[in-house]
Amino acid sequence: MPKQTISLCMITKNEEANLEGCLSSVKELVDEIIIADTGSADKTKEIAKKFKAKIYDFKWSDDFSAARNESLKHATREWILVLDADEELEGDSVKAIKEFVAKKEADAFLLIQKNYTNDSSIAGFVNEPHEKNGKKYSGWYGSLIARLFRNLRGYEFSGIVHELAEPSIEKKKGKIAATNLFIHHYGNADPEASKKKKKFYLELCEKKARQKPDAASCYELGVLYKENEMMEDAVKALKKAAELEPKHSRALFELGVVYEKQKNYNEAINSYTESLRIRNSNDAFKNLGICYSKIGDGKKAYANLTKAILISPNDYTIYNSLGSVLEKNGDFDTAAQMLELAIGLNPNNTIGYYNLGIVLDKKRDYANAMKNYEKAAELGHRNKEEIKKRIKELKGYIEHNPKYGFDFKIG
Repeated sequence: MPKQTISLCMITKNEEANLEGCLSSVKELVDEIIIADTGSADKTKEIAKKFKAKIYDFKWSDDFSAARNESLKHATREWILVLDADEELEGDSVKAIKEFVAKKEADAFLLIQKNYTNDSSIAGFVNEPHEKNGKKYSGWYGSLIARLFRNLRGYEFSGIVHELAEPSIEKKKGKIAATNLFIHHYGNADPEASKKKKKFYLELCEKKARQKPDAASCYELGVLYKENEMMEDAVKALKKAAELEPKHSRALFELGVVYEKQKNYNEAINSYTESLRIRNSNDAFKNLGICYSKIGDGKKAYANLTKAILISPNDYTIYNSLGSVLEKNGDFDTAAQMLELAIGLNPNNTIGYYNLGIVLDKKRDYANAMKNYEKAAELGHRNKEEIKKRIKELKGYIEHNPKYGFDFKIG
């Protein structure tokens, strides 16, 4: 099978602190490196030249997609891999990517971006400690994004911030496949830096929306309002995007996310449902299931979560939610099975251990309930003090009722 060649395409500006790590992570994978530099005044270009990168100066125009698409113009290989300087490709992904592109079974691949953080309150947080250059991170939250796709198909990025290639690939009928390959992303770890970045992005989007108030700019503006915790403004902007483009599934999905954050579950259900009429999405089915659970409709919650699993069978967070729904429905045995699957997919699954502890507690399997509670507390569950209190209660109960102790050692 002939080798498929890959171009790495990047945009940079003053990235001397990050660039070497990024390029080192892919040097055994890519056949050329293309960099669109938007005005570096440090050693960024010098570092890039060490890796024989082709560097093209590009005047910044307040549009990340414009810069990104400039880099794509110069790519000459069969496939394009896109990274930012504050990202690195996971080591095991190099061989896997070679195999994916060699099979030619898709036109684009979704990679999982691990956004490292010490903020465990972020939605989707995964408790998985990580260290890089002396900096420690307590975990990450994920984004599934198309960063590997065929060249010379007319695929391009859209969006002045949070730019995506997916809309272009879908429009041109390209086949997109999900992978379990990881990109390590370190750029959002500093809360203050992240806050400033979001504010800067919002200013760009507001400017673009004033100049060209179309569906795309309204959508981007809505997402940025959401990220800056301006929820009412987010609702207005996302509604406007959906009005201007009735089949804008992403706008409807994000509208659902905003309503869900506001605990307006019925409106969230309507938005997710409308989004799914246009395009199937495991995230939409998962969130829809969670919302139905919140309003007490266990049957519809279960139905939508199982649909999410069919699309993304390795997403442990879906099994967490499904286990919780089954526990509320009184099906403790199946709930335990789902949560054990979730923990198997992610051994640092704090919520999975906690939910399994609750299920086993209700099954009166107190010894194993304590084991799972203790693991959840060890991993830093937000209800850590309440968990410790329950563990103490269960230990006292077992001491006075030894038949419930099994092989659990009290200490």
